[in-house]
Amino acid sequence: MNLSDLRSFYRTGEEVVLEDLPQGTAHVVARRATGECTDVPVDRVARIEGLVSGTYALEAISCDGKILFEELTTVGAHPGERPVLGFATSFAESSVAPVLKWLKALRCTVVQVYDWMGSYSEPLGSQTNWTDPLGRPVSGDALRSLVAGIRATGAVAQAYAPVCASDPTFVSSHPELLLYRGDGYPERLGDLLVIADPANREWQCHWSAVYGQAADQIGFDGFHLDTYGYPRAALDSRGTAVDMRLAYASFLRAVREARPAELLSFNQVNGVPARFELPADRVFRYTETWSPNSAWRHFEALLDRTNPSPGAPGWRGAIACYPPVWKGDRAASLRTVTCTEAIATCLGASLLVFGDQDGALRDPYYPRYERLTADEAETVLHWRRFALRCRDLFLEGEDTSWCEIGDENGSVVLVGAASVHPEPLGQALFARVVRQDGWIVVGVVDLTGSADGQWSQPTAQGRCRSVRVRVLLERPEEWSTAVAVLGLSGDRFTSVPGTVIGHREGRALEVNMQLAAGWSVLRLVRSSEHHRR
Repeated sequence: MNLSDLRSFYRTGEEVVLEDLPQGTAHVVARRATGECTDVPVDRVARIEGLVSGTYALEAISCDGKILFEELTTVGAHPGERPVLGFATSFAESSVAPVLKWLKALRCTVVQVYDWMGSYSEPLGSQTNWTDPLGRPVSGDALRSLVAGIRATGAVAQAYAPVCASDPTFVSSHPELLLYRGDGYPERLGDLLVIADPANREWQCHWSAVYGQAADQIGFDGFHLDTYGYPRAALDSRGTAVDMRLAYASFLRAVREARPAELLSFNQVNGVPARFELPADRVFRYTETWSPNSAWRHFEALLDRTNPSPGAPGWRGAIACYPPVWKGDRAASLRTVTCTEAIATCLGASLLVFGDQDGALRDPYYPRYERLTADEAETVLHWRRFALRCRDLFLEGEDTSWCEIGDENGSVVLVGAASVHPEPLGQALFARVVRQDGWIVVGVVDLTGSADGQWSQPTAQGRCRSVRVRVLLERPEEWSTAVAVLGLSGDRFTSVPGTVIGHREGRALEVNMQLAAGWSVLRLVRSSEHHRR
């Protein structure tokens, strides 16, 4: 395996073998954001064993310590764990290669293949080529090539699969499958589709059969289970009120029973249904964001409302939003999107916004995405690589931001050229603090260029260039400090000096952290914990 092609997942504890290393490679280091690293010698190949789940910078290093090559990859207990999300929505032979190129550059590990079906009720087109429900042409051969290419990178190809969408022609002979309004009319999504009852056993069997057949024939190894955020007061065909939370739970159980191996994602649109319990394995929650959740600061509460265990350590889920910002200043538009991903990362979540052919979502109908220029795409990749380099620090440990930032009794103080808040507000610095035994992380995103903290509005470049971070510690001399600054030192964590200063409760370490491009992360590690295996 060439290091430059590495995008694969490996089960925890299995051996990772790297071949075709750059000439002069003496050893390979697998480095996590937490400071852990595994260093192995090279004898034609490098063999790395026992990596825990996480994202790693794999460095090929020469005898004199020069980094000859670096790649970022994710190791997990199963494909799609802690997903790095992307989308694909072009299904012509000519589009397969450019779509795969962008998805690979983004390091996507789960790709949502959107609106590929011939119809909602019978998704597999009966011909070699077909049109989707909105009239777009689909090449069956191109679709299969695209899915095979996604899987060849080590990523999961998730079929977009609406939970309860049925075609009017199909349900005209199956009225017993539908949900109904209080006035007796079927629940609908405009003139496009009619909404089936996800708790109806006959519908569950039909859905599992036709989408399972499509997955087997096309090669999908996952489903993105889409919902609409409503109905809120639905009746079944007998006039009985339907509890949508229970109906969705029943549907998920049926899908998991029928398709035990696929990776599932479930869309809790705008947090509906709230506090929803997902099956235990190979499934993640996904939250499509709409008004009134129009500001960055709404993301955290939205993630918490979807989860039955809000605030628990670990990966919090996926966010999907469609910033409609691409009508004016391109640089300000792009910065809104990159800052949105930075904010999601600091909140311990993933973001779906990039995919297809150098695309960024701006509309809920994915084919209307914005096409990035070459320079814009490179900026996106720069921020994405930084997000991957740092993300593990925000996925593990206890988030103490709300009892640290701005609290006069907090142990972490940030002093900059703007106000600092534990939520992403406009004209301010957004800071997050996560603690685990042996390390502390402080992430800072400069949002001073945003007028109102809205993810739907353009964002100018921030005005802050540095921030002083003070952390109260029992024994400051036992801690080492390192900073990763987007745009400096190859974005890698670099040791920086910390100054011991007085604190009203004892002593603290103070570090001056630069904000070159608007996102920086400080990592403090207790010296005995910063180990090399």
